[in-house]
Amino acid sequence: MGIAELVRRPGSPASLLAVAVLLTMVLDSAWLLPQEQQDLPTVKPNSSLNVKFDPKTTRLTWDCKENTTYGECVLIHKEKGLIKKKVKDSECHCTFPDCSLHGGVTLAVQINVNQRRLSERLVYSNPGREGTAARNFSCVIYDADFMNCSWARGRAAPDDVQYFLYTRSKKRIERECPHYLKDSGTHVGCHLRDLSGLTSYSYFLVNGTSQETGIQFFDSLLLLKEIERYNAPDNITVHCNESHCLVRWEQPRTRQPRSNREFQYQLDVQRWHDTNSNRGQLIVVFGDSGNRYNFPKPGSKAKHTVKIRTADARKAHWGAWSQPVEFGSEEPESSLVHIYILVVLGTLVCGLTLSCLFKRFIRTHRLFPPVPQIKDKLNDNHPVDHEILWEKFTHETGKDDKEEVLIVEKVSEAPAKL
Repeated sequence: MGIAELVRRPGSPASLLAVAVLLTMVLDSAWLLPQEQQDLPTVKPNSSLNVKFDPKTTRLTWDCKENTTYGECVLIHKEKGLIKKKVKDSECHCTFPDCSLHGGVTLAVQINVNQRRLSERLVYSNPGREGTAARNFSCVIYDADFMNCSWARGRAAPDDVQYFLYTRSKKRIERECPHYLKDSGTHVGCHLRDLSGLTSYSYFLVNGTSQETGIQFFDSLLLLKEIERYNAPDNITVHCNESHCLVRWEQPRTRQPRSNREFQYQLDVQRWHDTNSNRGQLIVVFGDSGNRYNFPKPGSKAKHTVKIRTADARKAHWGAWSQPVEFGSEEPESSLVHIYILVVLGTLVCGLTLSCLFKRFIRTHRLFPPVPQIKDKLNDNHPVDHEILWEKFTHETGKDDKEEVLIVEKVSEAPAKL
């Protein structure tokens, strides 16, 4: 009776035995499938491989066995999934590429010894109290030669916690941060002035110490190209003719040489001293355009400026703006404010001039008063025509005026006294 027939008879002891055999065969042949499909094989008590894992070197070791014919290591990562490494017959170890381990990983080894398969699994977890590891870790490279990293204290970290940052190169050379940034005595950042030991992918580890409790570590594998902030372009020039303006610039200096097509640029063209620039109309130019941009000359006669900043062609992590480069008219176009200022200044100058002239006239009048003259009452009041006045006077005198005659008698003797 075959295994298939035993399986078709549920409830019998033979059928249960057949199911167990089938499961053993399936697990034995597919134990290296991804974690999403199956779990690693159960550790056999009699395997005694004594598997050990060193997180600093990401190296998995076990006790060597004689007559080993086949071996394979497996690392199951929560983000990267299944990572396999083949083992040579005479080796009793395997080394995995750098990856973050703070979330915990599962490791396993399988070898064949004397036609017998031995396997063992190891779960590596982050030691220390939960919530004590550094958080919000980030790094940025600037000016091509410098890097700043920062992090925050863990939410459950004790008051006496102290963090330390280590970088690891591709050659497994580990270096501690030379210049820490502190907050109330606790390291919360690092400034690196020498990036020579870092490779394209670099490993960063932040561990901690405390007298009160164990501190979990935080680690991360960073692609340096993605965290670099590029400087502004060099040697920006603008040349204009009657209708168009041509902007040229040079590729900025970076930590490692890059082709033009790996960059993108933003241009900001605005009127000189215009604080109300519309940032929503920035011009994006990709590096494969030859580091140049031709645009219609602005219609206004005022002077204009252009600024440029740089980012990676695949991610718009923009760097700082360049210094504004002026182009266009030599003299800026007068605005209403300038006109108002000129009007006010002109009014003040005219007022001051008239005031000075008036004061000078008053002083002159006081020093040289006018000579008094005889007042002509007749002529001062009305302009008189002498001929008309005479005719009128003689005419009226002959007709209307009456002469009074006074009779004087001569008395020879004085009258007698009474």
